Amino acid sequence: MIRNIIVTLLFFFGPALLMFVLRNIFIFWKLRRIMEKRQPDIIDITPKNPSAPSHFFLASVIAVGLISAYLAYSQITMDSAVPQTQYIPAHINAQGELVPEQRMARPAP
Repeated sequence: MIRNIIVTLLFFFGPALLMFVLRNIFIFWKLRRIMEKRQPDIIDITPKNPSAPSHFFLASVIAVGLISAYLAYSQITMDSAVPQTQYIPAHINAQGELVPEQRMARPAP
């Protein structure tokens, strides 16, 4: 149970953090290009408020995180869809005959 929660949180926060890192790299690259393009004679040192991410970006981060968390959780908990089988390796029976490997259905608990 705790493993499912950890994996789900990882698949929610992982893409979100990745998108924020990519956004900051893009903003840094864009600012770098602007700074190289124009070299002002007067340097303005007045503090400016940093711009917050747009609502569309925040919504897309949450949507991507929720989708990947749902897909990870559904893959973890999909045990009931797979038929439970038991593997019996190849062996020699009591009569000395070779019995090939088999997969037999397990009885329901």
